[in-house]
Amino acid sequence: MLIEIGTIINKYQKQNEVNNGSQILLKTKEVLNRYPAISNYGLNEAIKNGFIPVVKIGKLNYFDVKDIERYLASNKITVKENEKINKRYV
Repeated sequence: MLIEIGTIINKYQKQNEVNNGSQILLKTKEVLNRYPAISNYGLNEAIKNGFIPVVKIGKLNYFDVKDIERYLASNKITVKENEKINKRYV
């Protein structure tokens, strides 16, 4: 059963890469490894608050790379010299 789900996901990813050229789905662990600025807690909070959409297949969560990068870009700030930073955990 798990092999079939993995095969379906791989086919879905390949099909979307052909159609869109850039849609890639990552598992939670892959997101955390690829984007060290995002913690597990921060990712779960972003999902819960609706900042990052998630594709659920069974118990697994999959994320579109574009959505993750959009979320990170929306949290960018420019800090001026001698300005306090309000810490917000991502």
